[in-house]
Amino acid sequence: MEKARKGYTRNMARKVLEDCDITAPPVDLKKVLDQKGYQYIEVDTFLNNIDAIFLKNENDGQIYACVNANHHLHRQRFSLAHEFGHILLYHDLNYYRFNVTIDNPPITKNHFDTEATFETEANIFAGELLVPLKMLKREFRKTNKIEELSRKFLVSQQVMSIAISNHIQSLYK
Repeated sequence: MEKARKGYTRNMARKVLEDCDITAPPVDLKKVLDQKGYQYIEVDTFLNNIDAIFLKNENDGQIYACVNANHHLHRQRFSLAHEFGHILLYHDLNYYRFNVTIDNPPITKNHFDTEATFETEANIFAGELLVPLKMLKREFRKTNKIEELSRKFLVSQQVMSIAISNHIQSLYK
């Protein structure tokens, strides 16, 4: 298994934020997606095990960033950022072995061992996109309380805990 490209992946997320002129939390994912040419929609008919997916309308070529409307906001945001990471990092994903469309959403989610690196990179991307180090440093100086930081960044306490642990040395410099 290949090693995840942590630095490259984080830099990709930072570039997206720079391109979209986002400098303060919470990161506006809808703005990011819109500026990158994706249309955001919430789908309330997805099964619970489908978090988010990007789907192309074959009629007009529009790509939709679809998120499960039944999930918590924090989960929606991370799932969408994660799937967006797969696209920007040019991951060759074959999760779905049948024709997936807006009208024919996936029923199951199948990940294979060979895709573990892609999953790690997508998680790193999502974490850096939603909790970028530069913003985290600024906010961490004001408070180091995970509950407050997670509210500020609109992410779960788990995502915030991971972000802090990933950047712990940088936060105390």
